[in-house]
Amino acid sequence: MTPGRSRTRFLAHDLDTPGAEELAAAVFRVLPAAERERVLRLHLPSDRTRSTIARWLARRAAADLVGEPWTALRLARHADGRPRVEDRPELSLSIAHSGRYAMAAVAVGALVGIDTEQVSRVAALPDSFFLTPAESAALPPAAEGPEHRAALWVLKEAAVKLTGEGLRGGLRRIGFEPRGECLPYVARTTYTTAEFRALRLPGGYVAAVGVSSGTPPHRPEFVGAARGTGPATERTDCPWTTEPTSTAREHPRTAPVTAGRR
Repeated sequence: MTPGRSRTRFLAHDLDTPGAEELAAAVFRVLPAAERERVLRLHLPSDRTRSTIARWLARRAAADLVGEPWTALRLARHADGRPRVEDRPELSLSIAHSGRYAMAAVAVGALVGIDTEQVSRVAALPDSFFLTPAESAALPPAAEGPEHRAALWVLKEAAVKLTGEGLRGGLRRIGFEPRGECLPYVARTTYTTAEFRALRLPGGYVAAVGVSSGTPPHRPEFVGAARGTGPATERTDCPWTTEPTSTAREHPRTAPVTAGRR
């Protein structure tokens, strides 16, 4: 991506707010057939809701940057599986969703990577799975330790999404140096020249956002339904009871999902 003045839109939706399923159903109806099929491959209704809303957030963020209606934009994938906005090579896109949160970030003039995860899910992972020896040694006291560990997890996931490398080399090779003891804080890594920010979300979650140029957003902008999503008076029954037409299914997760193909 050509360096220059960068702009980033970082949007999120809390699925614990009323109307999340109705919003997802309304968005689902206007998705292209290929995207609807991809959503329906997901096994759990909650995963389908998160995925659909994340796709909507990606379009909304991109629409804000290019000045087009979000319904006019389509999502596609790079050869390595990373999401992109079709026919908009100047945009970098990253999507994340876990538990009660769905989010998306779109940047122009920079690469962007984001991730979110529930602190308790990362707590189940051993240090040796993703922390460097230096990071393990520097973990804060027990009270703050789980959140700090989770922040390192999402920082590393955001980093490999930003570079597009994914998990081919594992996460332990990526060491982060937080510039602060408590969230939110800025963090950097020798893995890439990008700057990252880790932050706390309500309900025991953390998130991270990184950009290869400029300053990462301080926080996501939480958005709800908007005009054009779907007729407010029309029934918005979720199509989640429909069985996937493909035999490939994404099964329930028992550990944090690793980077790349959300």
